[in-house]
Amino acid sequence: MTRTKVQRQTAATRVDDVERMFGARRYQPGAAESALTIRVDGGTRRTDDDWTVPKKLVAEAVSGKLVVDFTRARCSRREIDVQVAAGAGAIVLIVPRGWRVDLESVTPGAGTVANRVKLPRFPGAPLIRVTGEVDSGVVKARYAYRSPLLWLRRAR
Repeated sequence: MTRTKVQRQTAATRVDDVERMFGARRYQPGAAESALTIRVDGGTRRTDDDWTVPKKLVAEAVSGKLVVDFTRARCSRREIDVQVAAGAGAIVLIVPRGWRVDLESVTPGAGTVANRVKLPRFPGAPLIRVTGEVDSGVVKARYAYRSPLLWLRRAR
């Protein structure tokens, strides 16, 4: 069977069809995302399940501990803005190896700001920009801990 001139000029599969088949995500400028606010007034709160990372994240710890775990999160962005407010509480950001955390814009009052993320950023990996203030609490960025067995297996 011979193809007509129109059929030869038309692609066999459109790009939209391929993206729909493989589940590619496109940025939709009309869909504005609101900031995800995580607040803890006392006790401990963790975000360690599968979750989608928004463009802007607001983390507040009046007292208690807030752990924001990015190791199992789905992130399609190159930069993430995190605004922190730590009163007498602690905010811990756990990132996978290869990600970078920028804590230069956090103003420590009587509190502590610690960045344990020292490895270079992998190409295409996200950068987390943290802004805000710490009164008498702690804001810390670190990698996930691994047990000795997982360390020997080189998992995660």
